[in-house]
Amino acid sequence: MNTCPGCAKNFEHTGYAHHLAQTINPSCAAQLQLSGLFPELEDGDSDSLDGGDDDFDSHRLTEFTGDYFGYYDEQDLEWPDDNHDEPPLESDGEEEEDHDAALEHGWERPADPVQQYIDSGGDLENSDDSQPHPAERQEAEAPLGHQPIIEKFPWRHAGAPVHHSRTTAFESYKNVLQGAENVWAPFASRIDYEVAKWAKLRGSGSTAFSELLAIDGLHDALGLSYQNTHELNQIIDRQLPCRRPRFKHEEIIVADEAFDVYSRDVMECVKALYSDPKFSQHLNYAPKRHYADADKTIRMYHDIHTGKWWWSTQASNIPKEIRRKPSQRAWILLAYLPTSKLDHITNKAARRRTATNLFHACLRHILEPLKVPGEDGVAMASGDGVVRRGHPIVGCYAADYPEQLLTTGIKSGECPKCDIPHTELGSPHFPVNLRDLDAILATLSLVDEDYDLWRRACQECGIKPIFKPFWLDLPHTNIFQSITPDVLHQLYQGIIKHLIEWIKEACSEAEIDARCRRLPPNHNIRLFLKGISHLSRVSGTEHNQICRFLLGIVIGIQLPGNLNNARLTRAIRAILDFLYLAQYPCHTDQTLVLLDDALTRFHDNKDIFLDLGIRSNFNLPKLHSFRHYVHMIKMYGTTDNYNTEYTERLHIDLTKDAYRATNHKDEYSQMTLWLERREKMLWHDNFVQWRLVGDLALQERSPPDMDYRRAIKMTKHPTVKRVPLDLIMQDYGATFFTAALARYVVGRNQPGLSAAQLEREAAHIILPFDAVATFHRIKFHAIDARGFRDSSSTVDSVHSQPLRKDKRGHTIPARFDTVLVNEGDGGITGVNGYRVAQVRVVFTLTSKAMDLLFPAGPVKPPAHLAYVEWFTPFQQPESHHGLYKISRLMRHGEHLASIIDVSDIRRSVHLFPNFGAVVPREWTSSTVLELCSSFFVNSFSDQHAYLTIV
Repeated sequence: MNTCPGCAKNFEHTGYAHHLAQTINPSCAAQLQLSGLFPELEDGDSDSLDGGDDDFDSHRLTEFTGDYFGYYDEQDLEWPDDNHDEPPLESDGEEEEDHDAALEHGWERPADPVQQYIDSGGDLENSDDSQPHPAERQEAEAPLGHQPIIEKFPWRHAGAPVHHSRTTAFESYKNVLQGAENVWAPFASRIDYEVAKWAKLRGSGSTAFSELLAIDGLHDALGLSYQNTHELNQIIDRQLPCRRPRFKHEEIIVADEAFDVYSRDVMECVKALYSDPKFSQHLNYAPKRHYADADKTIRMYHDIHTGKWWWSTQASNIPKEIRRKPSQRAWILLAYLPTSKLDHITNKAARRRTATNLFHACLRHILEPLKVPGEDGVAMASGDGVVRRGHPIVGCYAADYPEQLLTTGIKSGECPKCDIPHTELGSPHFPVNLRDLDAILATLSLVDEDYDLWRRACQECGIKPIFKPFWLDLPHTNIFQSITPDVLHQLYQGIIKHLIEWIKEACSEAEIDARCRRLPPNHNIRLFLKGISHLSRVSGTEHNQICRFLLGIVIGIQLPGNLNNARLTRAIRAILDFLYLAQYPCHTDQTLVLLDDALTRFHDNKDIFLDLGIRSNFNLPKLHSFRHYVHMIKMYGTTDNYNTEYTERLHIDLTKDAYRATNHKDEYSQMTLWLERREKMLWHDNFVQWRLVGDLALQERSPPDMDYRRAIKMTKHPTVKRVPLDLIMQDYGATFFTAALARYVVGRNQPGLSAAQLEREAAHIILPFDAVATFHRIKFHAIDARGFRDSSSTVDSVHSQPLRKDKRGHTIPARFDTVLVNEGDGGITGVNGYRVAQVRVVFTLTSKAMDLLFPAGPVKPPAHLAYVEWFTPFQQPESHHGLYKISRLMRHGEHLASIIDVSDIRRSVHLFPNFGAVVPREWTSSTVLELCSSFFVNSFSDQHAYLTIV
């Protein structure tokens, strides 16, 4: 613990360093030179991405070296599941639960002394700056997921067929394939083909595969047409038609030096995607306007063709539902660019200029084939053989901030899209305009006339002196407009990263970690049982996981100087609202108002970080970029159309995996050949499936799936076949199980009884059994907009499992999750008609017991029942953080409990304990639901919770 001599506040070591770096207090600033924490920075070593007051002209432009998106491993970038469901964040394995149980009781830092609370911001408690009313949000979001009113483009020739070639892509492929009368050709049999496919798409290295086939008798037993990897490669190279363009090796000359570039013909790549028969029925050939109302006053935005840019440009594209699925292969690797660090250039400024010009020279050469067809058009056949005239142009440019600067030539610390001064980046109201493309193009054209004039003109225009940027002559391209929002780097790895650091500095790190350790478990919540203050090199996935509980750990937390907590809570809530709303797969004009409102609420409350001495300004390019989100969604559709997470994942698949397949000598030629063979096998696999199944039926286009519906999945057999009733009450904590079941039986058989009558009748019920079968987990599967249920992925689950020991004899704590229960009139969204309950037992009765208890009921009772303990009904959400506060429903000092149908459970619910100023250290993650008296319902545990718990 460090005490600042300037202000007498206490800080952790890292917090003290941040405090001195950001403080505006002169007394604290004087300690900076004495602290030794910040040695003098050399030129170019400052962090220009966060703004500050530096001279940005002298900052270096990021060189094209290494990974533009950062350095990461596969586990840092999980590709979203094909069904758009969020993967479970914790394992069901005993090993992990045992590990967590050990961490739960491990050492932790003691709590800081509690300061006497002084309500220095009491005026804020009664301020009018509260959350939007739930009814307003429900009304705005009501049209989402419903069929829109569609207005077609008025010009009938837009996207119209020119003629039909009468030969589909699969048929033309079959015509050039040798021995096509054999379904498995050029392979001898199904096994021959399946082994080859496994070797190229799933198998180990080439040497290991050759050694496998060398096992005596294996080749003959399987009837393979190849004996080693070399012979298999010969078949693929010589007999499989090539449907995607080959890579070519060329040299780019920059500054009298040659650089190797491995690239494909960009037009052939466009044609390969356009002609892929898997996409033919999904392609959008003309823009459309989608409306949420019959009067056509409320626009709806989702895919790019519903945005305003398409209406004016008349483009076509592969839908985002296909582009986001790696298995659909809707992306083609265009080139491997040189990654030279240019160490032979000793002058730093010259090195940076050369690296920038090299990047643009490579892309200028690669994109050159787009110019003529982009302007004049070109006839292209889709996979179904229909020929249309297309104009391939650059629409969106998805990149992180360093690459945005590299691409546009804008100086570091400034916005790559608009003309706002750096000193106004933190302003929510400063007027901005898109950068003047015509003026910039005129400036850049001076390079061939007068070099000195060109450099001065570039400086006056606010751009770097780049020699002929690649976008200079591309038709119908405005690079400053094309720069799209970047949820991964601007939000998760940008402002969310900053926000977590600000919270760690504002609050006691020991207290933050203590709260993280005491969150109850949930399917969608990762428990950081060591806390979050020690984390380093945090990935976007981890920031996503922290966001799910970030609001809950700051509610009520004590701030330095006893500053009021309300503004901090409102600021965090606003950023989280912006984060979740920005990722909606569908928006309307009304929901975009909600997005704007969330940003406004953050700006209204952000001064809390100034008052805490954490920030001196908010001139952050990533924060300013939020002002462009609404406009860009209206132009190009929702943010999942241009998510850099997809390309980062592909960087692993197409670059890192490809590199691992080489011998690390002359790697690029091997990488390109590895990728070409892999693509051939993938295309051929689609062809084989077509030969076996035929053309797929046309699917009706549905609105974007807003992920509302869930389907319950129970295992075929119970977890425990027979649990005596006394153990149900003792081990599961179902204290009033028999009485609750008796009331359920009477209520089911005689639904019209009053409460008093039901109690009297229940007293006469005798249960004809002394044990029940129990289930320890309820699973939920997603149902998409077409009603398709995906059973391959569990999107939510509920645990109801008593204390037990694993195979090593270690004790695993009991876990009884909380759920959202439909009391009969619950809707798709909102909490009306719902109540929170804790599931103690999920059980089923034997058919014999069912017949005895429900002899002649009007409706047969369900197979699965649950004993639950109730929480209080939902009231109005709290004004500062917008969460619903609930507590245990008690009667005569006991939990009020009931038996319910499992089908009435809508989803799991995560609860934030009401920690107060300092969390009681006797609480643990496994006991907090029993020891805490009140809770807040977490609506940020996943996107489904945010959409439904309104």
